[in-house]
Amino acid sequence: MAPSIFFLHFIGVIIVLIGLTIKEKHKRLGISLALAGFLIGTAPVWYGHFVGPSPSEMRQIEIQQYMTPDIK
Repeated sequence: MAPSIFFLHFIGVIIVLIGLTIKEKHKRLGISLALAGFLIGTAPVWYGHFVGPSPSEMRQIEIQQYMTPDIK
């Protein structure tokens, strides 16, 4: 995995912990921070899901690579 993925996970965990430790007065802020931290920490998973090719597109790419002769 790329170092940036570990960085996002680490930052997300820290933000979640900060959000969960905020006192009762600022409960909404704490929940918002915890939610934002969760989204940041899991960003590589859901971003790849939305941006990456679908299974049918991957199948089409594999077929094209198989049908294209290697030119050396």
